[in-house]
Amino acid sequence: MARPVRQFEPLWFDHQFKKELKKLHRPQQEKRLRELADLVTGLSRCSHPTHDPLLASWRPSAYHIPKIPSSVRLYEYRGAYPLRVIARWIEPSEEEPEGLVLLVAATLSHDHERLKEIIGNFRSDL
Repeated sequence: MARPVRQFEPLWFDHQFKKELKKLHRPQQEKRLRELADLVTGLSRCSHPTHDPLLASWRPSAYHIPKIPSSVRLYEYRGAYPLRVIARWIEPSEEEPEGLVLLVAATLSHDHERLKEIIGNFRSDL
């Protein structure tokens, strides 16, 4: 059974990401969107946020933000430079028996300080 993948609406494809995407030529825009679609497919099928071979090409790692509680597990996925995606991995529970992956934010500018700041501002909603 596939794990649901959802978007964290306040940040996913935020204004800055849309602006960065629009700067790219049409073929590059489509390539980036295909990369994201491939990541979503991998996340829905994988069994672990960093150790599953389906995600190996994304070089996943834990993503730490000081303002976020340790119970909220964030991970970074690296596409073709400079594409980065931050996602929350939620283990199966009574509320989410299949678990859940929440796509939190994406960047094409590789601006981690900005990402950490805006994600930190939404910490209570994550």
